[in-house]
Amino acid sequence: MESVNDNSEQALLAMVASGNELAFLKLFNLHKSKVYSVLLTITRSPECAEELLQDVFIIIWKRREYLLRINSFESYLFIIARNKSYKALKKAAMERKKAAFLRPEELHHNDTMESIFASEYQQLLHQAVNGLSPQQKQVYQLVKIEGLSREESARVMHIHPETVKAHLAKAVKSIRAYCKASFRLFFIF
Repeated sequence: MESVNDNSEQALLAMVASGNELAFLKLFNLHKSKVYSVLLTITRSPECAEELLQDVFIIIWKRREYLLRINSFESYLFIIARNKSYKALKKAAMERKKAAFLRPEELHHNDTMESIFASEYQQLLHQAVNGLSPQQKQVYQLVKIEGLSREESARVMHIHPETVKAHLAKAVKSIRAYCKASFRLFFIF
């Protein structure tokens, strides 16, 4: 595989950020093998890894205007790959649970309860996140959902990394308290 030094990768990222499709193709060719290996290791499915590889680079293309703000492109790339893999595995697990739910002879009481609790928790989490201040919500979205580091999030938001850390701590504390209180109410009813 071709080796890329920091200057040439930054130049390549700058061209991609400006919308250069040939530069994007070169970026894809430089990183596709490593990303595919990571995806295959996580999913254990060549078909799924291939599909996710395309999805990862679609995300890179859609977010290309942020490429110059990222310190380590390779880390950013692998965080996206990891997150896409975990989301795909979670989706497959939920589909298996749904399929089991549709076949009553295979339905187990524990699976039903877990599914109900998971659904309720996702709804509570969504409500808790929506109740955050705008900056806390944006920090939570960038760090916890999109997988950016605090430093990368700080660059995107044009604030200091310590401010991101403080907002994230407050957001997590607020979400935890909201979910805990809501779950207690759920069990009471």
